[in-house]
Amino acid sequence: MLMPGAHDRRAGRDLRAAVAELAELTGWLLCDANRHSASLARNREALELARLAGDRSMELFVIHNLSLQATYLRRPQRSLELVRPVLDRGGLTPRLGAMFRLRMARAYAQMGLRSMALKAMDTAVGLFHEGTGARDPAWSWWISERGFDHATGAMLGGLGDWRAAIDPVQRALAAAPDHAARDRFLYLCVLLHAQLKAGAWHDAEATAELLGPLIGQVGSARPLARLVATVDGLPAAARSAVPGGVVAAVEHALAARGARPRQPA
Repeated sequence: MLMPGAHDRRAGRDLRAAVAELAELTGWLLCDANRHSASLARNREALELARLAGDRSMELFVIHNLSLQATYLRRPQRSLELVRPVLDRGGLTPRLGAMFRLRMARAYAQMGLRSMALKAMDTAVGLFHEGTGARDPAWSWWISERGFDHATGAMLGGLGDWRAAIDPVQRALAAAPDHAARDRFLYLCVLLHAQLKAGAWHDAEATAELLGPLIGQVGSARPLARLVATVDGLPAAARSAVPGGVVAAVEHALAARGARPRQPA
């Protein structure tokens, strides 16, 4: 707890900024572990502290994370409520503008607003290709071309266009180096999800073979939970058409971990 009067004003701001950063990191790790109630609580704390500290960079980081989480939880209206004030206020670098436009594109896709989603994504990609500058915060390093390919595939999937979603996710996977295990794990989960939805059974089996070994190596529960829900939720007719290798690869890896991740409501 930050006790009033226990420090001077500047030290108080610095302390709040440091605690906000710690809360942001904790919130993200909880989100990736599929513990969303706890994650939301930490992110709200991080947002309040960042604002009290006047740390606009950290405030934007937390808002972006909250919007990403809202997209994952299929709450597109909440995602837009977070993103629109940031875009309306302006003053963003092209890189930050790209990141927030991407979040808007994903939200529109989940709402079924195809033309608005595609337009927002085109704007995001254009801003991203303007490059980086001195005003870009350190935390924005992770946005990349393959990240945009993955997001494009996820957006198309959100529109229900699963066959079109496959190619950009495959490009993201091909561009991910072998040492980027978590990114490869995420892309493989999303790719297998799209292939199952599109009925690309043969390709899905090959993807499952690549994914299986990573499930025991990467601790990210969030994409795995979505994938398990996809496999479990296949209609009986579709499930009977899925090659045994797909279900076996997922089930074997889950058994090795000793638990099935739960899909949030």
